[in-house]
Amino acid sequence: MTHRTRRPHRHRRRSGGRLAAALGATALLLAACDVPGGSERLSADCAVVVDGSGSGADSDDGFRAKEKLTAALPRFLADKKCKYLSYAPITSASVASSCQVPRIDIDPDADTRAEREGLWTQTRFLAGAGAEKMLDCARKRRPGSDVLGGLDRVAKVPRDGGGTFHVLVISDFDQADPDFKLSKYQLDTAARRNQAVDALVTGRGLPELPDTTVYRVGFAMRGGRTTPERVDHMAQFWQQVLEKEVKVDVDDGYGA
Repeated sequence: MTHRTRRPHRHRRRSGGRLAAALGATALLLAACDVPGGSERLSADCAVVVDGSGSGADSDDGFRAKEKLTAALPRFLADKKCKYLSYAPITSASVASSCQVPRIDIDPDADTRAEREGLWTQTRFLAGAGAEKMLDCARKRRPGSDVLGGLDRVAKVPRDGGGTFHVLVISDFDQADPDFKLSKYQLDTAARRNQAVDALVTGRGLPELPDTTVYRVGFAMRGGRTTPERVDHMAQFWQQVLEKEVKVDVDDGYGA
């Protein structure tokens, strides 16, 4: 009798244990589904280009490149759902610059956790550190601002994601390299802008950036010394260079 009375008891314990385990697994699954980003994966290819010239100084004489980078990059990475982030410098000779920061995978497949937000917080922090490292390197090189060369440099990075290539450019876009200085050109008429565009693009290869949007931060903000008229003329000049010659879309939504 004792033996028979214990069997049901053991059976109930085993059944109760299996039920508790099943309920626990279900709760974990539901929790993972309820967490924002629990089933989401990032996919976009992105890049950041940073201007190391004197016009980006962190003072009243510059457009405060580091400050703008710190403010814009986290929002950019989140908004565009960047999986990869590549880096490029703007110096007097951007293409030939020795500044190098490896591309970062913000949502690595090797990490199998279901909830990704914590992972992204860590990797986006590392992505920002990489951008600051690139900026610090660019600032130590020869002064100058080869913006078009910076875009050419980023055009050569790998692209493994799908859709639009998102490129954040932290620069005042005051092109100044050994062969071309935008400040020397009058841009107040279409004819003069055409002359300046021809002088910039003739003799140098244009960046190949299909399916690309360039997000400008710091455009024409050099220490408040650029007049509203000059800003308007620069905007028309760069619209011609970027949209008609390089054939990228331009977005100033992160420039505030």
